[in-house]
Amino acid sequence: MVVAPGQRGRERGDADPAGPPAVQGSGLAGQVEITERQPNSVTLRADLSRPGYVVLLDRYDSNWHASLDGREVPVVRANQLFRAVYTPAGAHGLHFYYHQSGLLPGALTSTMTFVVLAWLYVFSRYRIPDS
Repeated sequence: MVVAPGQRGRERGDADPAGPPAVQGSGLAGQVEITERQPNSVTLRADLSRPGYVVLLDRYDSNWHASLDGREVPVVRANQLFRAVYTPAGAHGLHFYYHQSGLLPGALTSTMTFVVLAWLYVFSRYRIPDS
């Protein structure tokens, strides 16, 4: 869905504090087609007659990122629930992708904990008792 609501969304904390630009007009600003959909990514093709927000009616999460024509762009909240990207007029490729922050440190912590527990188990089983 593409809309030009004249409202401004709220960006992630790492985005420009001024927020995304307001859009003039109402109603549809163009056509959007989903070209590929995977569990952690969605690729769209948008053709807009004027600048607007491409709104994906999936739940907003700060771990979602987007690229517009290969360039990283901020993902904003739409109606407090959905995710959206400000898109200028014209034909564009838009790619949403999910990148879980903290996954690698969590996996490393879990692996190291397992190694330490396994070492303690082996060490306690084969320790020579005091005489």
